[in-house]
Amino acid sequence: MREIFTTLAVAFVALFSTSCAPKEVVIDDGVPAGNIVYERTINDTVYVHQQLRGSKKAWFYWAFRVRGAQGKRLTFVFTKSFAICERGPLVSLDKGKSYDYLAEEGSTPHSFTYTFPDNAREVWFYECHPYTPEMWDAFIDKSTHIGNIERGVLCKSRKGREVPFFRMTTEHTMPKKSVVVSARHHCSEAPATYVMEGFVASFLEDSELGQWLRENVELTVVPFIDMDGAVEGDQGKWRLPHDHNRDYTEFIYPETAAFASLMAETEPQVFMDFHNPKLYKYNDNYIYTPYKKNHGFVEFNFSSLIEKYQEGDLDYRTTDNIGYGVSWNTPANYTDGLSVVDWVTANIKGIEIARTFEIPFAYANGKQVYPDKMRKFGHGLARALKAYIEGEVIVTQEDMEVNK
Repeated sequence: MREIFTTLAVAFVALFSTSCAPKEVVIDDGVPAGNIVYERTINDTVYVHQQLRGSKKAWFYWAFRVRGAQGKRLTFVFTKSFAICERGPLVSLDKGKSYDYLAEEGSTPHSFTYTFPDNAREVWFYECHPYTPEMWDAFIDKSTHIGNIERGVLCKSRKGREVPFFRMTTEHTMPKKSVVVSARHHCSEAPATYVMEGFVASFLEDSELGQWLRENVELTVVPFIDMDGAVEGDQGKWRLPHDHNRDYTEFIYPETAAFASLMAETEPQVFMDFHNPKLYKYNDNYIYTPYKKNHGFVEFNFSSLIEKYQEGDLDYRTTDNIGYGVSWNTPANYTDGLSVVDWVTANIKGIEIARTFEIPFAYANGKQVYPDKMRKFGHGLARALKAYIEGEVIVTQEDMEVNK
């Protein structure tokens, strides 16, 4: 009898221990545009690194989820290179419906620590605010009530994905200007897409500005130049043999070849391409344009109009723009091939403005960067465009010479 009780007791303890045993913490890339390599866990420290996926130099984009870590306090260490912005990672507790800097305190360029809520079965972490094709589609779906809109396919990517484009022609009149905007020449530079969205939203809104833009501007938008990379969570930057924004010499990517053809057909007077900079080097903490060689008065005046009409509390200043030959903006940075702005400047007849915008990840002149602020900056950019088309001049040639 004693042996029977002993056996039952052992079985009960085993059963109880199994049911109460801590579940395994699972770390994977099962999020939109996911990117992570899990290495190992030692005590409460998790070692990971970002996948480069064909990039020839270390870059810093990553996105992953953690399951089964309820109530734990874990430190995540990136082993290959710096990968975390100054405000820490973006954290989502609702599977991507919202994000915030919940692990900001104590984060470093290589690590962050996070205490998982007791009920957080699944937590998503991102290097930056994500922006996916599904988000773009949801935004554009709201514009179905507006006429003169074309939603089409620019081309198919290398992996067979449809690359979207959007066009709005003017209502009843010939356009005063044709404007083309693009994003994701470097696919991991997702936050800048919110600026592009805010700019496009200005054309769709029921307001005096929206009506004026629809009557006077033909707008063409290609939101994902590197479509495969944007979907799959690639770095994009420094992609071998060269990335999409150095492909305007060889055109090895379907998107760049199709985009160049679209530009040649459209012949815009204004072109703007949206990017994000590096995390910890150069001009990473304010919005800026890297000027091309011999940029003229028109570009300088447009910058001043943007500063005047800006919205969103991101404190853009014309003095933050980088002249040609300054910092990274030198010929050595373009040895892999022409950038899209270089190609547009050289090949599009009648181009007046062709520029890149670099939108910082975390801070813009001390102001915290969030999607709504980036959208508002895009809205202010549309106001500056209107002022430019209407001929507003707020600087002199002497101002430009002083501020070159």
